[in-house]
Amino acid sequence: MASVVTPRRRQGIQDNAKARARASFLCSQLILFNSRKKHGLLYSVATTAGLFCIPGILNVMDSETQIQILIQRIIPAPFITLMIAVGMYILNDLVDADVDKTNLKNRPIPSGRVSKKQAWTFIMLTNGAALGILISTLAIDSIIFVMPMMLIGILYSTPKKIALMNRFVIKNIAIASFYMLCTMLGITWSYGIELAINNPIVAIHAITMSGIMIFVGSTINDLGDIKGDKAAGRRTIPIVLGSENAVKMLIILSVSMPAISWMLYTTFVEHDSISTMMTPIAVTIVASLALLRMNNIRKMFEDMKLMREQHKKWFPLYMVLQFGMVVGSFLPL
Repeated sequence: MASVVTPRRRQGIQDNAKARARASFLCSQLILFNSRKKHGLLYSVATTAGLFCIPGILNVMDSETQIQILIQRIIPAPFITLMIAVGMYILNDLVDADVDKTNLKNRPIPSGRVSKKQAWTFIMLTNGAALGILISTLAIDSIIFVMPMMLIGILYSTPKKIALMNRFVIKNIAIASFYMLCTMLGITWSYGIELAINNPIVAIHAITMSGIMIFVGSTINDLGDIKGDKAAGRRTIPIVLGSENAVKMLIILSVSMPAISWMLYTTFVEHDSISTMMTPIAVTIVASLALLRMNNIRKMFEDMKLMREQHKKWFPLYMVLQFGMVVGSFLPL
């Protein structure tokens, strides 16, 4: 005997279906965020470092603002960076789904855990949230950094004829430029572009060190993706120059970091205070650790899994570098 579906029961079934759909959607968004939150936080930390990289800035902030106002002025900028970066990484994962399968990367989109439609929704939500925060905080001047960040993210993953990720050297320059813009967003967020203009050497030093470090790290990541990148017809630095020559180039860049840092700080910055010297000291430490890491990388070119592990180990060096650039702000001038 067929059961009778009453209007109330039918409504209950529909409500349950909608609830499952909502849960599935929220779950997909959480999966996507968790898959790239580490990378998003990396760029968010660069913005946070920019907020504090001017020596003595905490003394200025403390004298002009209360703690509550200070927090309100600080939190939005790193969150904007986080949203843009995570969204753009998912855009790249969407475009790179087939390549990621070749490189044996178990990410949400190529594995089928998340649909492409859900990924597109995530990209629009994260970038929309970033723009919404920017507008609501009335930090309109910061749009000169936020819009180029979004543009780089889009051009990085556009179709093959345009995509920056397929182009020799330009790919890594694009990633470094995005990271440098994140730092500049922090430097100018609370006090405007005048802060960078009044402290040009500090600003130049901060974005240069950040740019070189992320350029090196992105190239190391390419060393672990050679197989898939070749299949996709990409011209990454390791593919064009060869793995050995690519590492030699990275060693030169790593050595240049303390050289540039000491030259800028001893020539153009008054160094009668220990706070102003902490930054080049920190850069020297990070560069030394990077060179030690590079020695290990030279021994494992053929093993993609081990190379990816080396790239993961690069993350703490980013954090140490950013901390070193802000530690001077906690010391008296």
